[in-house]
Amino acid sequence: TEVVPGIAFTQPRYKVRPEFFMELVKTTVLASDNWDLQLWKGHRLIAGDGSTLNLPITRDTLNHFGLYSEGEQGRRTCLARVFFLYDLLNDFIVHSDLSTMKTGEKALLMKGLPKVNDDNSIYILDPGFGHFCTLVELMQHQKKFCGRIPLATTFAKSIMKKKCNDLILDWIPSKKEIMNSRKNKVSYEPFKIRIVKVKLPSGEIELLATNLFNQHRYNTHDIAILYRHRWGVEEGIKKIKPKMKIEQFGCRKTEGIIQEFYAHVFCFNMISLAGSIANQVIDQKTKHRKTKYKFNWQNAYRFFREKVLRLIAFKERIDAVVDDLIHQIAASITAIK
Repeated sequence: TEVVPGIAFTQPRYKVRPEFFMELVKTTVLASDNWDLQLWKGHRLIAGDGSTLNLPITRDTLNHFGLYSEGEQGRRTCLARVFFLYDLLNDFIVHSDLSTMKTGEKALLMKGLPKVNDDNSIYILDPGFGHFCTLVELMQHQKKFCGRIPLATTFAKSIMKKKCNDLILDWIPSKKEIMNSRKNKVSYEPFKIRIVKVKLPSGEIELLATNLFNQHRYNTHDIAILYRHRWGVEEGIKKIKPKMKIEQFGCRKTEGIIQEFYAHVFCFNMISLAGSIANQVIDQKTKHRKTKYKFNWQNAYRFFREKVLRLIAFKERIDAVVDDLIHQIAASITAIK
């Protein structure tokens, strides 16, 4: 049997531009815009969050992404920053970005906002985004948001002294916040904000900042539930990193890393789209049972990997391949805990 050398695969792959994989991802996003999406009070819930990827150490990756750290024994680390805008109720990546570590998560968030079709979405953000300057920019983009603000800030300390658990007031920036706003070239005028205090089971108080000012439509309990949905983006990152093993790169060049990153995002979104239909089939088949079920994500990923070449080779009818995929996914179920 003739052995095919590895170079027979590595050289042709670099003839495929990374933009091809980016366009594949865009096709899934366009499909999701016309989907029957799960909503919360009529809103799509989108979380913004980032992570890092360990990259192979090569001259090419170091030139592009830079050296992140070097240990005492000479062990070097090269990292890339990844950022996602993630549809929490539909387990879908609506925007993704791969960048150097020099680019912060806030900059990637602002870069991604104009690229998302989300006129009625609510952005749910962790404390890393809960600062005066970031919230000003979100409002300049006319975005609805709910984010946790750090307790160490002057504004948060003043709120903690108040007895009310749900209040609407003006956020007057501190000197440090004014300097930061000037640096980022945004307004540092006071703005109206709603703050909701939520007591966690541990006894800790978290402060949630939002511009959902209608306290009847979105009461205190609603805001607390809304922020809890943010955990979905953490689960999504777990799927794309340890489960899909995105950091096990089959390349040593920047172009290949970009290819593989967006190829993983494409696979992730395709599983979500096919899985949403499979869940409808599962609901119908198991409606007589007391326990609710959903599709097994790990098996769905395996099924999709086996069919991905059939989907993009255009040698078969795509609808037939997709129907087969949905049938497989719907047959592998797991109980919802």
